[in-house]
Amino acid sequence: MHSQGNLSKLTIDAFARLFGTTVTDIDANCKELIDTMDFRYERLSGTERDKVILNILKKFDSADLVVSGDDRKPDWERGWAENLHDFIDSGYDVSKLVPKYFKKNVPVRLNREYVMPVDPDFVLNCTRVFRNWLFKKYLKDSGSIYEFGCGPATHLVFLASIYPDKKLYGLDWAKPSQEIIRLVAKHFGWRIEGRYFDFFTPDANLHLDENSAVYTFGALEQIGRNHEAFLQFLLKESPELCINVECISELYNQDYLPDYLAFKYHNRRNYLDGYLTRLRELETAGKIQILAIHYQQFGNMYDDSHSYVIWKPKKINSAY
Repeated sequence: MHSQGNLSKLTIDAFARLFGTTVTDIDANCKELIDTMDFRYERLSGTERDKVILNILKKFDSADLVVSGDDRKPDWERGWAENLHDFIDSGYDVSKLVPKYFKKNVPVRLNREYVMPVDPDFVLNCTRVFRNWLFKKYLKDSGSIYEFGCGPATHLVFLASIYPDKKLYGLDWAKPSQEIIRLVAKHFGWRIEGRYFDFFTPDANLHLDENSAVYTFGALEQIGRNHEAFLQFLLKESPELCINVECISELYNQDYLPDYLAFKYHNRRNYLDGYLTRLRELETAGKIQILAIHYQQFGNMYDDSHSYVIWKPKKINSAY
């Protein structure tokens, strides 16, 4: 039970700070979305905080803790197949496309603290608000938008609702993902297309449209240190903009206990490693321009999953 007197709330100002922006940068529609949801939470302290930390430490030693990598493809096939079946059985209810890794009624990380939300869908709703702000700010001028590692296409469905005139592509290595997108396009008439794509061995025959933007949203975590092939693909295709919303381990400050625990968990799971460091190397070499880097202090109990880096390849002028 929550003690009403001890509850805090994510306000518009708090969301702006969380996203690394200003209140004036959050549009009216996004503010209305915030007003429709319950963003109250209780900061955990004492014994309750200790329980969370103990849970995390025990997780490190768990024999069944799954490690990311290319051998996990069958797991994602099964996971997205479950979303596919739920979507069909519900009569094409797009809420059934939300990945099941959004856990309910569990503590979450917020501003280097552990908190217990009032609303079971706190993490999902925070993600919806963030997505609304991010996509409207950065993708409004793109003609085509590609999501790599799109899973059950929940972000693409949102994009289709706000940008019906843009061409959308969902790329994933799991076949159920492509079937979901086929059904979504057919049922709702959206300009969305699903394609096969493997981060570990990018398709050299895949070419991006002119004036295109690329984004990942919690997908690169699964490739560990094996991000060079994907980066070289992006450099070759040279989209106008690249957005990566990911757990970015370089941004944790390990002098804080919650950050240290998140970093350890990140490594234990073999999540995305060295990506931001590599982007900085590419910028130093004059191959890309980094437009924004932000450590978003928010995520599930174990790590902060919504940090972002926004960058673009530098165009090569053939005249020189």
